[in-house]
Amino acid sequence: MPRTKRKDKSRAVLRTGESQRADGTYQFRWTDSNHKRFCVYAKTLDELRYKEEQIKKDKSDGIKTEARYTTVNEVYELWKELKRGLKNNTFENYKYMYETFVRHQIGSKTVSSLKKQT
Repeated sequence: MPRTKRKDKSRAVLRTGESQRADGTYQFRWTDSNHKRFCVYAKTLDELRYKEEQIKKDKSDGIKTEARYTTVNEVYELWKELKRGLKNNTFENYKYMYETFVRHQIGSKTVSSLKKQT
C-alpha cells in the first residue's frame, strides 16, 4: 500500500522534518552530528523553507548550523572554561562584570541577532 504524504492544514505537502503546529506555525527539526536536536519556527511555509535552505547551505559550507542559535550566555560559559593565561584577580573581575552587567540584560539573546552600534 502506498504511503500517504504528510500535509498541512492548507493541504500543502510537507517535506521531511517539517510539520505544522496546532497554533498554525511551521517548524523544521534536524539533528546535528552530535545527535542534538534543533528546531526552527516560521509563520509561513515559504519562510520556513528559506530557513531550511540557509541551514543546508551552512552545513555544506562547513558552518555549524547550531552556531546561529547560540546565546551569549552559552558563548560566555565556553570562554570561561577555555580561557587561560590570566591572573586570578583579573579573571574573577571579568566574571563579576559579566554576571552583573551582561547575563540578565543581553545574555539570552542569540549571537547572530546582535548588531554593532557606533
